[in-house]
Amino acid sequence: MTRRTQIMFLLAAVALAGCSKNNEGTVTPPMPDGPVAVQLSAGLHTLPAPKAPVVSGTSFTAAVAGWESASAANYASAAAWSTTAQITAGASAAVITLAQSQTYSQQSGVKTYMKAWYPAGTLGANGKVTFGGTADGTTDVLLAGEISGSATDSGVKTLTFNHPLTQLKFKVDADAAFGTATTITGISIHDAQLPAGIDLASDAVTYAGAANLTVPGIAAGQAITATATAAGDPVMMKPFTGNSIVLTVTTSDATYNNVTATIDDDTDFVPGKAYTITLHFSGAELQAQAKVTDWVDSGTGEGNIQ
Repeated sequence: MTRRTQIMFLLAAVALAGCSKNNEGTVTPPMPDGPVAVQLSAGLHTLPAPKAPVVSGTSFTAAVAGWESASAANYASAAAWSTTAQITAGASAAVITLAQSQTYSQQSGVKTYMKAWYPAGTLGANGKVTFGGTADGTTDVLLAGEISGSATDSGVKTLTFNHPLTQLKFKVDADAAFGTATTITGISIHDAQLPAGIDLASDAVTYAGAANLTVPGIAAGQAITATATAAGDPVMMKPFTGNSIVLTVTTSDATYNNVTATIDDDTDFVPGKAYTITLHFSGAELQAQAKVTDWVDSGTGEGNIQ
């Protein structure tokens, strides 16, 4: 079963001066005399670094926003407040500071509904976030669903982040028949869709149109040897429908068009999973093998291409 990497935000408890009972015997906390601050701590497993998938020990800036309502929140409307928080990866929860401190509404019965996401991007008045700088596929996206609190309900709250994208990583190797003089010069993923933003009303990532994506970060002069070696940076994109992707692979000697890599563990590429595609060069042939790595702890896939 797929286990997605999750990241927790904990809303710290705020002490109340006292409480009273209503006519039915239930406890009704009184409204506090002054503003009640929104306080958060964060931690759990690993968090993504800017321009990378999941890297422990580094930091990133997440957006946090709140909508105030006496009923359900309308995330397609303007937020009551929006700010950011700098978060450092770690296994233990640690207090974080909002860039602009926030308080709960002082109106009786009004709750604050909150969501958080990364990258922060720009939040519009219609509840839609637009990103910038995601055109090369190296930006991770995280999205946490709704939590709520109020001046009289300020106990511990948990925001759970999920990875809505699929991650692809590439390796190259060759057998003795291929030789050692050839270098890898390019890998292109056909019909990739990169994240353009988030619609907070539907908790859905919005994507740019399908286009071929050149894998960035391939080192100049990288030799193809008997040892499988990473080629380029990990890239993250909309999960593909179906269990195969099509590539164009170029070397210093040749171009291999319409190379298909197939996974056999999933019928579709799955959000929150990382797939490593290993390109095997053998004489005039190129084979691609795919397996699940990093974001989950099980699952494999493979395929042969000529």
